[in-house]
Amino acid sequence: MLALALSIAILTQTASETRPFLMGFTPWPADITIEGIKLSEDFAAKHGDIVSEMLMGGIPWPEAYAGKPYPKSVQDLFAKKRTKGTKLFLSISFLNDNRAGLSLYKGTTDNMPLPSEWKDKNFDSSETIQALKRYSLDAVEAMKPDYLAIGVELNALMTNTPSQWQAAKKLYKLTRAAVKAKHPSLPVFFTCEVNHYKGYSQGADAILQDREVSDLLKNDADIFAMSIYPHMSYAIKRPFPASYLDFATKFGKPVTVSESGMTSKNVELKSYKLTLFGSTEDQVHFVDTLLSRAVKDKYKFVINFATTDFEKLCKKLPSPADEIASIWEFTGLQDENGALKPAGKKWDEYFKRKWVP
Repeated sequence: MLALALSIAILTQTASETRPFLMGFTPWPADITIEGIKLSEDFAAKHGDIVSEMLMGGIPWPEAYAGKPYPKSVQDLFAKKRTKGTKLFLSISFLNDNRAGLSLYKGTTDNMPLPSEWKDKNFDSSETIQALKRYSLDAVEAMKPDYLAIGVELNALMTNTPSQWQAAKKLYKLTRAAVKAKHPSLPVFFTCEVNHYKGYSQGADAILQDREVSDLLKNDADIFAMSIYPHMSYAIKRPFPASYLDFATKFGKPVTVSESGMTSKNVELKSYKLTLFGSTEDQVHFVDTLLSRAVKDKYKFVINFATTDFEKLCKKLPSPADEIASIWEFTGLQDENGALKPAGKKWDEYFKRKWVP
Protein backbone atom coordinates (compact mmCIF):
# COMPACT_ATOMS: atom_id res chain seq x y z
CA MET A 1 0.00 0.00 0.00
CA LEU A 2 2.85 2.35 0.87
CA ALA A 3 4.50 1.71 -2.51
CA LEU A 4 1.21 2.39 -4.31
CA ALA A 5 0.69 5.62 -2.38
CA LEU A 6 4.22 6.78 -3.23
CA SER A 7 3.68 5.97 -6.92
CA ILE A 8 0.45 8.00 -7.00
CA ALA A 9 2.17 10.90 -5.25
CA ILE A 10 5.03 10.87 -7.77
CA LEU A 11 2.64 10.75 -10.73
CA THR A 12 0.57 13.60 -9.30
CA GLN A 13 3.67 15.70 -8.71
CA THR A 14 4.95 15.03 -12.24
CA ALA A 15 1.62 16.01 -13.80
CA SER A 16 1.50 19.26 -11.82
CA GLU A 17 5.03 20.15 -12.98
CA THR A 18 4.36 19.72 -16.69
CA ARG A 19 2.02 21.13 -19.31
CA PRO A 20 1.01 19.59 -22.65
CA PHE A 21 0.66 22.92 -24.47
CA LEU A 22 2.88 25.76 -25.65
CA MET A 23 2.19 29.27 -24.36
CA GLY A 24 2.72 32.55 -26.16
CA PHE A 25 1.66 35.91 -27.55
CA THR A 26 1.43 38.03 -30.68
CA PRO A 27 4.02 40.82 -31.17
CA TRP A 28 1.33 43.51 -30.66
CA PRO A 29 3.27 46.49 -29.24
CA ALA A 30 2.64 48.40 -26.04
CA ASP A 31 3.33 51.64 -27.90
CA ILE A 32 4.43 52.85 -31.34
CA THR A 33 7.94 53.48 -30.09
CA ILE A 34 11.13 51.46 -29.95
CA GLU A 35 10.65 51.21 -26.19
CA GLY A 36 7.04 50.05 -26.53
CA ILE A 37 7.95 47.40 -29.08
CA LYS A 38 10.86 46.16 -26.97
CA LEU A 39 8.71 46.02 -23.82
CA SER A 40 6.30 43.64 -25.54
CA GLU A 41 8.96 41.57 -27.30
CA ASP A 42 10.96 41.07 -24.12
CA PHE A 43 7.89 39.90 -22.22
CA ALA A 44 6.97 37.45 -24.98
CA ALA A 45 10.49 36.00 -24.97
CA LYS A 46 10.56 35.56 -21.19
CA HIS A 47 7.01 34.28 -20.69
CA GLY A 48 6.31 32.25 -23.83
CA ASP A 49 7.65 29.43 -25.98
CA ILE A 50 5.55 30.05 -29.09
CA VAL A 51 5.00 33.28 -31.01
CA SER A 52 1.90 34.09 -33.06
CA GLU A 53 2.64 36.05 -36.23
CA MET A 54 -0.52 37.27 -37.97
CA LEU A 55 -0.36 38.31 -41.62
CA MET A 56 -3.25 40.74 -41.55
CA GLY A 57 -3.94 44.22 -42.87
CA GLY A 58 -4.36 43.08 -46.45
CA ILE A 59 -2.85 40.74 -49.02
CA PRO A 60 -0.64 41.73 -51.98
CA TRP A 61 -3.22 40.34 -54.40
CA PRO A 62 -1.82 41.44 -57.80
CA GLU A 63 1.78 40.54 -56.94
CA ALA A 64 0.76 37.14 -55.57
CA TYR A 65 -1.38 36.42 -58.62
CA ALA A 66 1.24 37.46 -61.18
CA GLY A 67 4.20 35.92 -59.36
CA LYS A 68 5.91 39.31 -59.03
CA PRO A 69 8.07 40.49 -56.09
CA TYR A 70 6.08 41.44 -53.02
CA PRO A 71 6.07 44.95 -51.52
CA LYS A 72 8.87 45.62 -49.04
CA SER A 73 6.39 45.51 -46.13
CA VAL A 74 5.63 41.87 -46.99
CA GLN A 75 9.26 40.98 -47.63
CA ASP A 76 10.17 42.37 -44.20
CA LEU A 77 7.51 40.19 -42.56
CA PHE A 78 8.73 37.12 -44.40
CA ALA A 79 12.31 37.82 -43.31
CA LYS A 80 11.48 38.45 -39.65
CA LYS A 81 13.62 36.38 -37.30
CA ARG A 82 12.04 34.45 -34.47
CA THR A 83 13.47 34.08 -30.99
CA LYS A 84 15.70 31.02 -30.87
CA GLY A 85 13.95 27.98 -29.45
CA THR A 86 10.41 29.27 -29.90
CA LYS A 87 7.77 27.69 -32.10
CA LEU A 88 5.91 29.72 -34.71
CA PHE A 89 2.15 29.88 -35.24
CA LEU A 90 1.45 31.74 -38.48
CA SER A 91 -1.99 33.10 -39.39
CA ILE A 92 -3.01 34.45 -42.79
CA SER A 93 -6.24 36.43 -42.93
CA PHE A 94 -8.02 36.75 -46.26
CA LEU A 95 -10.94 38.59 -44.63
CA ASN A 96 -10.97 42.34 -44.07
CA ASP A 97 -10.63 43.73 -40.57
CA ASN A 98 -14.42 43.74 -40.09
CA ARG A 99 -14.60 40.04 -41.02
CA ALA A 100 -17.23 41.05 -43.57
CA GLY A 101 -15.56 40.75 -46.96
CA LEU A 102 -12.39 40.14 -48.92
CA SER A 103 -9.15 41.45 -47.43
CA LEU A 104 -7.88 44.78 -48.71
CA TYR A 105 -4.47 45.36 -50.34
CA LYS A 106 -1.17 45.21 -48.48
CA GLY A 107 1.31 47.42 -50.28
CA THR A 108 3.53 50.10 -48.78
CA THR A 109 1.13 50.15 -45.81
CA ASP A 110 -1.69 48.00 -44.43
CA ASN A 111 -5.27 48.05 -45.72
CA MET A 112 -4.72 50.09 -48.85
CA PRO A 113 -7.64 50.24 -51.31
CA LEU A 114 -7.86 47.29 -53.66
CA PRO A 115 -6.31 47.95 -57.09
CA SER A 116 -8.98 48.69 -59.69
CA GLU A 117 -8.72 45.27 -61.30
CA TRP A 118 -9.37 43.61 -57.92
CA LYS A 119 -12.33 45.66 -56.68
CA ASP A 120 -14.91 43.28 -58.11
CA LYS A 121 -13.14 40.01 -57.34
CA ASN A 122 -15.04 37.45 -55.27
CA PHE A 123 -13.67 34.97 -52.77
CA ASP A 124 -14.00 32.16 -55.29
CA SER A 125 -12.74 33.90 -58.42
CA SER A 126 -9.90 32.04 -60.12
CA GLU A 127 -7.60 35.03 -59.62
CA THR A 128 -8.29 35.23 -55.88
CA ILE A 129 -7.76 31.50 -55.45
CA GLN A 130 -4.48 31.51 -57.36
CA ALA A 131 -3.20 34.56 -55.48
CA LEU A 132 -4.01 33.23 -52.01
CA LYS A 133 -2.46 29.86 -52.83
CA ARG A 134 0.81 31.45 -53.91
CA TYR A 135 0.90 33.89 -51.00
CA SER A 136 0.28 31.11 -48.48
CA LEU A 137 2.89 28.82 -50.02
CA ASP A 138 5.44 31.64 -50.17
CA ALA A 139 4.75 32.55 -46.54
CA VAL A 140 5.27 28.95 -45.44
CA GLU A 141 8.48 28.65 -47.44
CA ALA A 142 9.88 31.90 -46.06
CA MET A 143 8.75 31.68 -42.43
CA LYS A 144 8.66 27.91 -41.86
CA PRO A 145 5.85 27.87 -39.29
CA ASP A 146 5.09 24.98 -36.96
CA TYR A 147 1.36 25.68 -37.28
CA LEU A 148 -0.58 27.52 -40.00
CA ALA A 149 -4.03 29.11 -39.92
CA ILE A 150 -5.59 30.21 -43.20
CA GLY A 151 -8.57 32.37 -42.30
CA VAL A 152 -8.64 34.29 -39.01
CA GLU A 153 -12.01 34.08 -37.20
CA LEU A 154 -13.33 32.77 -40.50
CA ASN A 155 -16.75 31.83 -39.14
CA ALA A 156 -17.54 35.48 -38.32
CA LEU A 157 -18.14 36.01 -42.05
CA MET A 158 -21.17 33.74 -41.72
CA THR A 159 -22.74 36.32 -39.41
CA ASN A 160 -21.53 39.49 -41.06
CA THR A 161 -22.00 38.63 -44.76
CA PRO A 162 -23.70 35.23 -45.02
CA SER A 163 -24.11 35.50 -48.80
CA GLN A 164 -20.32 35.23 -49.19
CA TRP A 165 -19.76 32.31 -46.84
CA GLN A 166 -19.84 29.46 -49.36
CA ALA A 167 -17.40 31.25 -51.67
CA ALA A 168 -15.03 31.98 -48.77
CA LYS A 169 -15.25 28.38 -47.64
CA LYS A 170 -14.25 27.24 -51.15
CA LEU A 171 -11.27 29.61 -51.13
CA TYR A 172 -10.14 28.26 -47.75
CA LYS A 173 -10.48 24.61 -48.78
CA LEU A 174 -8.58 24.99 -52.05
CA THR A 175 -5.79 27.02 -50.45
CA ARG A 176 -5.40 24.58 -47.58
CA ALA A 177 -5.29 21.66 -50.02
CA ALA A 178 -2.51 23.37 -51.98
CA VAL A 179 -0.44 23.90 -48.83
CA LYS A 180 -1.02 20.36 -47.55
CA ALA A 181 0.02 18.91 -50.91
CA LYS A 182 3.48 20.47 -50.50
CA HIS A 183 3.69 20.34 -46.70
CA PRO A 184 1.71 17.27 -45.60
CA SER A 185 3.07 17.25 -42.04
CA LEU A 186 2.26 20.92 -41.36
CA PRO A 187 -0.95 21.35 -39.29
CA VAL A 188 -3.21 23.66 -41.35
CA PHE A 189 -6.58 24.95 -40.14
CA PHE A 190 -8.80 28.04 -39.75
CA THR A 191 -9.59 29.88 -36.52
CA CYS A 192 -13.07 30.06 -35.02
CA GLU A 193 -14.44 33.07 -33.15
CA VAL A 194 -16.27 31.35 -30.30
CA ASN A 195 -18.79 34.09 -29.48
CA HIS A 196 -20.07 33.87 -33.06
CA TYR A 197 -19.99 30.08 -32.96
CA LYS A 198 -22.13 29.99 -29.82
CA GLY A 199 -24.58 32.58 -31.16
CA TYR A 200 -23.48 35.16 -28.58
CA SER A 201 -22.63 37.83 -31.16
CA GLN A 202 -25.42 39.96 -32.58
CA GLY A 203 -26.99 38.25 -35.58
CA ALA A 204 -25.07 35.00 -35.18
CA ASP A 205 -27.01 31.78 -35.84
CA ALA A 206 -25.65 29.11 -33.49
CA ILE A 207 -27.26 26.22 -35.38
CA LEU A 208 -25.83 27.36 -38.72
CA GLN A 209 -22.45 28.06 -37.12
CA ASP A 210 -22.23 24.60 -35.62
CA ARG A 211 -23.22 22.90 -38.86
CA GLU A 212 -20.73 24.80 -41.01
CA VAL A 213 -17.83 24.78 -38.56
CA SER A 214 -18.34 21.05 -37.99
CA ASP A 215 -18.40 20.44 -41.75
CA LEU A 216 -15.11 22.29 -42.28
CA LEU A 217 -13.44 20.54 -39.37
CA LYS A 218 -14.41 17.09 -40.59
CA ASN A 219 -12.06 16.90 -43.56
CA ASP A 220 -10.47 20.33 -43.95
CA ALA A 221 -8.68 21.16 -40.71
CA ASP A 222 -6.04 19.43 -38.61
CA ILE A 223 -6.86 21.39 -35.45
CA PHE A 224 -9.82 23.17 -33.86
CA ALA A 225 -8.52 26.66 -33.05
CA MET A 226 -10.53 29.02 -30.84
CA SER A 227 -10.51 32.80 -30.56
CA ILE A 228 -11.83 33.66 -27.07
CA TYR A 229 -12.62 37.11 -25.64
CA PRO A 230 -15.34 36.67 -23.01
CA HIS A 231 -15.62 40.35 -22.09
CA MET A 232 -16.96 41.05 -25.60
CA SER A 233 -20.33 39.37 -24.94
CA TYR A 234 -22.88 40.07 -22.24
CA ALA A 235 -24.21 36.54 -22.78
CA ILE A 236 -21.20 34.98 -21.04
CA LYS A 237 -21.71 34.55 -17.32
CA ARG A 238 -19.31 35.93 -14.72
CA PRO A 239 -17.04 34.59 -13.47
CA PHE A 240 -16.06 32.92 -16.74
CA PRO A 241 -17.52 29.40 -16.52
CA ALA A 242 -15.30 26.40 -17.17
CA SER A 243 -18.26 24.78 -18.91
CA TYR A 244 -17.97 27.39 -21.68
CA LEU A 245 -15.14 25.29 -23.13
CA ASP A 246 -16.83 21.89 -22.85
CA PHE A 247 -17.73 21.81 -26.55
CA ALA A 248 -14.18 22.22 -27.86
CA THR A 249 -13.26 18.53 -27.85
CA LYS A 250 -16.48 17.31 -29.46
CA PHE A 251 -15.07 17.63 -33.00
CA GLY A 252 -12.46 14.95 -32.38
CA LYS A 253 -9.62 17.30 -33.30
CA PRO A 254 -6.66 18.56 -31.26
CA VAL A 255 -7.57 21.92 -29.68
CA THR A 256 -5.69 25.21 -29.59
CA VAL A 257 -6.42 28.75 -28.46
CA SER A 258 -5.36 30.89 -31.42
CA GLU A 259 -5.95 34.15 -29.55
CA SER A 260 -7.52 35.14 -26.26
CA GLY A 261 -7.82 37.88 -23.69
CA MET A 262 -9.88 39.26 -20.84
CA THR A 263 -9.93 42.92 -19.88
CA SER A 264 -8.77 43.76 -16.36
CA LYS A 265 -10.72 47.05 -16.35
CA ASN A 266 -14.08 48.28 -17.60
CA VAL A 267 -13.90 49.71 -21.12
CA GLU A 268 -16.27 52.49 -22.20
CA LEU A 269 -17.26 52.42 -25.86
CA LYS A 270 -18.90 55.83 -26.09
CA SER A 271 -19.79 55.62 -29.77
CA TYR A 272 -21.73 52.41 -29.11
CA LYS A 273 -23.02 53.49 -25.69
CA LEU A 274 -21.65 50.26 -24.24
CA THR A 275 -19.46 49.24 -21.35
CA LEU A 276 -17.36 46.10 -21.57
CA PHE A 277 -16.95 44.86 -18.02
CA GLY A 278 -13.78 43.48 -16.51
CA SER A 279 -11.65 43.48 -13.40
CA THR A 280 -8.35 42.16 -12.10
CA GLU A 281 -10.23 39.26 -10.53
CA ASP A 282 -12.05 38.49 -13.78
CA GLN A 283 -8.80 38.38 -15.71
CA VAL A 284 -7.04 36.13 -13.19
CA HIS A 285 -10.01 33.76 -13.14
CA PHE A 286 -10.16 33.63 -16.95
CA VAL A 287 -6.46 32.85 -17.33
CA ASP A 288 -6.61 30.16 -14.65
CA THR A 289 -9.79 28.60 -16.05
CA LEU A 290 -8.48 28.59 -19.60
CA LEU A 291 -5.09 27.13 -18.74
CA SER A 292 -6.45 24.50 -16.37
CA ARG A 293 -8.77 23.34 -19.16
CA ALA A 294 -5.82 23.34 -21.56
CA VAL A 295 -4.04 20.97 -19.18
CA LYS A 296 -7.09 18.73 -18.79
CA ASP A 297 -7.88 18.49 -22.51
CA LYS A 298 -4.26 18.55 -23.70
CA TYR A 299 -4.44 21.62 -25.93
CA LYS A 300 -1.60 22.14 -28.41
CA PHE A 301 -0.98 25.81 -27.59
CA VAL A 302 -2.58 28.85 -25.96
CA ILE A 303 -2.05 32.40 -27.21
CA ASN A 304 -2.86 35.47 -25.11
CA PHE A 305 -3.07 38.17 -27.77
CA ALA A 306 -1.41 41.04 -25.91
CA THR A 307 1.64 40.85 -23.69
CA THR A 308 1.14 44.36 -22.38
CA ASP A 309 -1.66 46.85 -21.72
CA PHE A 310 -1.43 49.38 -24.54
CA GLU A 311 -2.97 52.62 -23.23
CA LYS A 312 -0.14 54.68 -24.76
CA LEU A 313 -0.77 53.14 -28.17
CA CYS A 314 -4.52 53.77 -28.04
CA LYS A 315 -3.98 57.45 -27.26
CA LYS A 316 -2.01 57.84 -30.49
CA LEU A 317 -4.51 56.15 -32.80
CA PRO A 318 -6.97 58.22 -34.86
CA SER A 319 -10.70 57.88 -34.37
CA PRO A 320 -12.44 55.42 -34.63
CA ALA A 321 -9.41 53.09 -34.49
CA ASP A 322 -8.62 54.28 -30.96
CA GLU A 323 -11.99 53.20 -29.62
CA ILE A 324 -11.92 49.87 -31.44
CA ALA A 325 -8.44 49.10 -30.13
CA SER A 326 -9.55 50.00 -26.60
CA ILE A 327 -11.66 46.82 -26.56
CA TRP A 328 -8.41 44.92 -25.91
CA GLU A 329 -6.47 47.75 -24.23
CA PHE A 330 -6.26 46.08 -20.81
CA THR A 331 -5.94 42.43 -21.85
CA GLY A 332 -2.16 42.37 -21.39
CA LEU A 333 -0.46 40.37 -18.66
CA GLN A 334 1.77 43.27 -17.65
CA ASP A 335 0.78 46.91 -17.30
CA GLU A 336 1.94 49.68 -19.60
CA ASN A 337 5.03 50.27 -17.44
CA GLY A 338 6.10 46.63 -17.43
CA ALA A 339 4.80 45.60 -14.01
CA LEU A 340 3.50 42.02 -13.92
CA LYS A 341 -0.27 41.95 -13.35
CA PRO A 342 -1.93 39.32 -11.13
CA ALA A 343 -3.10 37.53 -14.30
CA GLY A 344 0.52 37.50 -15.45
CA LYS A 345 1.54 35.82 -12.23
CA LYS A 346 -1.16 33.20 -12.78
CA TRP A 347 0.08 32.69 -16.35
CA ASP A 348 3.61 32.15 -15.03
CA GLU A 349 2.42 29.46 -12.62
CA TYR A 350 1.62 27.38 -15.70
CA PHE A 351 4.50 28.61 -17.84
CA LYS A 352 7.14 27.50 -15.32
CA ARG A 353 5.98 23.92 -15.82
CA LYS A 354 8.00 21.92 -18.29
CA TRP A 355 6.39 21.56 -21.72
CA VAL A 356 5.81 17.87 -22.38
CA PRO A 357 3.77 17.41 -25.60
